[in-house]
Amino acid sequence: MGILYKYVNASRALDCIPEVGDGTLRATQPASLNDPFECAVAPIYVIADPAEEERLLADALTKINQNVPVTEEDVHKARQEYGSLFTSQLLAKQVSTKLGIVSFAADPFHPLMWSHYTVDGAGFAIGYDQQALKELVHGDGDLVQVRYRDTPPIIIGPNVVASPRTNLSVLLSSKSDLWDYENEWRLIVEMNNTIGTGKNDRHQQPINLVRIPNEAVVRVYHTERTPPESVQAVRGRLSDPNNRYRAKGPRKLTMSSTSYRYVETQE
Repeated sequence: MGILYKYVNASRALDCIPEVGDGTLRATQPASLNDPFECAVAPIYVIADPAEEERLLADALTKINQNVPVTEEDVHKARQEYGSLFTSQLLAKQVSTKLGIVSFAADPFHPLMWSHYTVDGAGFAIGYDQQALKELVHGDGDLVQVRYRDTPPIIIGPNVVASPRTNLSVLLSSKSDLWDYENEWRLIVEMNNTIGTGKNDRHQQPINLVRIPNEAVVRVYHTERTPPESVQAVRGRLSDPNNRYRAKGPRKLTMSSTSYRYVETQE
């Protein structure tokens, strides 16, 4: 059974492992992710007439989400504002109207992941059954392993960003090899299959959630730094048979004395 992990702080873990009902995870739009090179592409085509390129790119981006059309004027303004990066910026913005991403990691023991995503290693790594996550994929969604590269994906024409539709999954799962320590997998979901909260993030993107069936939770790790009261609360929720969690209880990780890694210990 494949397991993919979500690193969260202690407070957020209680939303992922609720006392009543199923847990939720945010489907984050590409425009809100913390990598400034999200949706970066390397256009290698040359179109002599800028107006023609703007028309073709506007048409291709509109195909991603017909409900939010992109005009030639939008492309022209983006070219002026972002220069050579205008295609990537427009792509991230348009994809964000259609798709969201839930990020997972394949490795639950990585010290940088604990440091970056759980507040100084004081949170949890929640393991989800990979097949259960796959069952949440619909329409243009996907569950895909991130491919780390030293250069952005090449596009040979404006229409490549939208045709075939599977290109979106490729573009959304390509990242710089500087991030390869994350061993990331991405659950790509259509935003119309998510739950709106009525709130926006600091990028003014809507905060929408994906409901994850409790049966998908198959393993939970915490560290010596995780607040004991949080560990106790999670243990109680996992042990309640009415909650349907498949994880038997939170497992403790300690800092290795021989390497810069976390190791599992018996409690």
